[in-house]
Amino acid sequence: MAHETDVRFAVENMYPWRYRDREMLAYAPDWDVTNDDYRHFTIDLSHTATARTDALEMLDRMGDRLGHIHLADGRGSAKDEHLVPGRGNQPCAEVLEHLGRTGFDGHVVVEVNTRRAMSGAEREADLAEALAFARLHLAGAARVPRR
Repeated sequence: MAHETDVRFAVENMYPWRYRDREMLAYAPDWDVTNDDYRHFTIDLSHTATARTDALEMLDRMGDRLGHIHLADGRGSAKDEHLVPGRGNQPCAEVLEHLGRTGFDGHVVVEVNTRRAMSGAEREADLAEALAFARLHLAGAARVPRR
């Protein structure tokens, strides 16, 4: 299909499933999609947190085959958190700034969990915060001169 359309079909990174001290591989052939030769990738920063893998190293391995980013954060929990960017331990700002510096032309999708919001206003505030974070760090990188 990739040869028939301009749509980028991208394979997304996942994470191993964990229960106590055990790890189960639930995704085939592997949760780390950079171990295969896919045409395009999607990096999900909540998934890098859950996998406890270095997001910047994964981004480097994806290189110019990166087609999309799912912008979210996480703290390394066994559960996929999809936190508002900046509320976890992932290098969300650094990833966005890298994309801005390198002329990334794919899609950045805010993918945050708002189920814990106590009201519609709180949900909107979380989404507005995530969007503002994305705009700040993508645009900020474009203003920084390259060395």
